[in-house]
Amino acid sequence: MSRPSSPPAAPPIRLVVSGCCGRMGSLIVEEAGRDPGAFRLVGGVESAGHPQAGKSHPAHPALPVESDLGALLKKGADLVIEFTTPEATLAHAETAAKGRVPMVIGTTGLSPEQVKRLKALSRQVPIFWSPNMSLGIVIARRAIGAVSRLLFQFGLGERARARISETHHTQKKDSPSGTAKALRDELLKETGWLIRDEEIEARREGEVIGIHSVTFDCPAEKITLTHEATDRRVFAQGVLVIARNFRRIWTKPGGYGMDDFVTALQK
Repeated sequence: MSRPSSPPAAPPIRLVVSGCCGRMGSLIVEEAGRDPGAFRLVGGVESAGHPQAGKSHPAHPALPVESDLGALLKKGADLVIEFTTPEATLAHAETAAKGRVPMVIGTTGLSPEQVKRLKALSRQVPIFWSPNMSLGIVIARRAIGAVSRLLFQFGLGERARARISETHHTQKKDSPSGTAKALRDELLKETGWLIRDEEIEARREGEVIGIHSVTFDCPAEKITLTHEATDRRVFAQGVLVIARNFRRIWTKPGGYGMDDFVTALQK
């Protein structure tokens, strides 16, 4: 009696990495290149004036680095991963939307108007955006929301004070970080705790990858929850977890984030 045949394996996801020669882009190229069964790197994008444009990626010789995302998408791509500047991200999102190619975006420092524009483009194609691709920060953020709810349920919320601090490397441009703002938004959503941007303590030191803390100062005690990224590779790995599951979870246009991803995994 013959055994039933296994279903055919899904073809590798054809990836375009925008900002492919930057710190995050290079890590994503490296990590994706280690898993050829799941991913096929079809191209990288850098600005026209970049010294690597028109050449091969230094860490992945088979990967061409181009400056025209539109031309690259016409060669065939399933997903664009984007880690660049806010201005370049919006331009690339418009190109990807026209080509009906979904995006995973990790660019930080987007203004409210730029985020609004991304949401408008997501009506044409699925777009995932998160300022922090660490899966651990999702756990920390939900824990912070749970602590704030418990404080109010115990009657301590009115007498407690919440503080947010973040530390990053000296080259990080946006301050406070997008993740710190997400933690602020979590507190506001869960219990109405309002912390303004200028009240978030933001430090820039050396090569610190990312440390985020929320401290609840209660009348006679303190509760502090901290998440620290100890290796930048964690963000690249998080991006590729999302990319690996993208076409299974999101088939329709829309704007998605980390909470949507976690909710989909829990179903």
